[in-house]
Amino acid sequence: MKVTLYVKNGDPHSDMVRNLLRYHDITFEMIDVSRNIEKQKELQEISGQTNTPVLKLDDKIFIGFDLEKIKEVLGINKNE
Repeated sequence: MKVTLYVKNGDPHSDMVRNLLRYHDITFEMIDVSRNIEKQKELQEISGQTNTPVLKLDDKIFIGFDLEKIKEVLGINKNE
């Protein structure tokens, strides 16, 4: 599974998702859209918005910070 995380610098929800992925040793590509117009356009195309975090798992898109949903789709035990 390819995991891509779109973030903005200084966004606390982006930081939380990034920390969750790192804590569980999940390999991911992080794309900071803060100052990258092309990546902002890419984010808009795949999610319909420019807000972060946006988590892309293969071809599935998860918008925002829903910790329980993120854990579920990544197969992380809810008690962790």
